Amino acid sequence: MTQPIVSLSDLSFAWPGQPPVLDVKAFELNRGERLFLRGPSGSGKSTLLGLIAGVLEANSGAVHVLDQDLTELSGGQRDRVRADHLGVIFQMFNLVPYLSVVQNVVLPCRFSKRRLGEVQAAGGAEAEAKRLLARLGLSDEGLLSRNVTELSVGQQQRVAAARALIGNPALIIADEPTSALDADSRDRFIQLLSDEAQKTDAALLFVSHDGALAPLFDRAIDLAEINHAASIMEQA
Repeated sequence: MTQPIVSLSDLSFAWPGQPPVLDVKAFELNRGERLFLRGPSGSGKSTLLGLIAGVLEANSGAVHVLDQDLTELSGGQRDRVRADHLGVIFQMFNLVPYLSVVQNVVLPCRFSKRRLGEVQAAGGAEAEAKRLLARLGLSDEGLLSRNVTELSVGQQQRVAAARALIGNPALIIADEPTSALDADSRDRFIQLLSDEAQKTDAALLFVSHDGALAPLFDRAIDLAEINHAASIMEQA
């Protein structure tokens, strides 16, 4: 039986002085699986992704990612797991404003020897960055050398996606990644995520409030199905 790439148990999280945002008894994501997680704004979706990515620390419970319990690791150790094995598309993009498009995309390879080795085997970091960007409709050489602050919001979102995908991460986490894209760009975007994940048997955790996207994935769940705290808020 395949070991889940993500496994949560008895997970609880609350911001200081606030009621619990998350109360998850059990959740699993398998290697190679493409999972759509739906939830309205304010339901704790981004908080859950922050815990899985090791950016936040759980109050209690276990967060197993790639056979490691992140709750037992130091901040630096969680950073290493994320740098080597996770591709995260943040809702706010988190691009480096003083770097060009290509420089932003190759950035993960500067922090991870594993990911650098992956792109070197594929022809080099810059070549791989340009391949991913072209798949997302960003192939103009003049655009690729621009500072990312000169791009539209939709273009910046696609740059953030290419950065997350470079170096074959084992787990791709996407937080509302299509909010600034038109329908054609959105469909191309989701197809790229699926294709890149399938190439390396990576898992894809795609989070959005737009339930219409659910049929594009292997499995779809509502956050309220696994989060007792969210279900209580929806009933209130």
